[in-house]
Amino acid sequence: MKADRPSRTAHLVAFGRAVADAGVTHVKGFRDPTAREFLTEKGERSLAKLEQLARQPNRGARFEMTRSMGDLMALRTSAIDAAVRDAVAGGARQLVILGAGYDGRAWRMPELAGVSVFEVDHPATQREKRARVSKLPAAIGTVAFVPIDFERESLANVLAMAGHNPAVPTCWIWEGVVMYLTRDAMRATLGAVAKWSAPGSTLIVNYHTIVRRRLLAQIILMAIGEPQKSAWTPEQMAADLDAAGFRVVDDTGMQDWNARFAGGRARVDRSAYMRIAVARTRA
Repeated sequence: MKADRPSRTAHLVAFGRAVADAGVTHVKGFRDPTAREFLTEKGERSLAKLEQLARQPNRGARFEMTRSMGDLMALRTSAIDAAVRDAVAGGARQLVILGAGYDGRAWRMPELAGVSVFEVDHPATQREKRARVSKLPAAIGTVAFVPIDFERESLANVLAMAGHNPAVPTCWIWEGVVMYLTRDAMRATLGAVAKWSAPGSTLIVNYHTIVRRRLLAQIILMAIGEPQKSAWTPEQMAADLDAAGFRVVDDTGMQDWNARFAGGRARVDRSAYMRIAVARTRA
């Protein structure tokens, strides 16, 4: 990601959630009304065309491709939401979102009432987000925006200045980020998270099991300046988490989410490389 512009992948993720919120998904009942507030003018036009197409009897291959994108984002979002609910029910009173992008959980999840939410992200993306959140209803949790330059600033320092309490159990979300980091950079941040986690904390990590080899996907990611760099097997991810002091309690993939949230109807076979590990601090 270039230092002077918001993340383009963050916009793509928001567009996928907006597609699903518009009902173009097999995930029954999925809702994320925050997503469309973060779209560019081009994204808004694309969504409007899609909604119009959805009302027509002959939708075509392009519609099905876009619905697959909506399915992918709705499934990943639903799986992480479920893990967040479990963490809050288990006592987490803080939520830290690493690489928050255009995440809307603090504005749409009622379970976050009374929870302090810290959105950690690159300053350019965060400036764009803050300019748009005024269109949303009041946040459910207490939100602190925490800009950071990971190459120059300490995660612990910026969180401390924002009011995060390392003695209070925290739920950490690391969604759509680690695949764009080197393995060394991921482990360094993971170590910082572990040192700043009280007993009873939960870490939710979205990762890929392979580097996407499809030429078109790689060309798109390279063109927007955010190429994928790393991948893990579930065993490798568990080993990295264990070395930092976390114990994996659940590790699921796209097919699991499809069965749970879409009754197996979503066509997401090409995204089987996506997984989520849920880990907790060891006592």
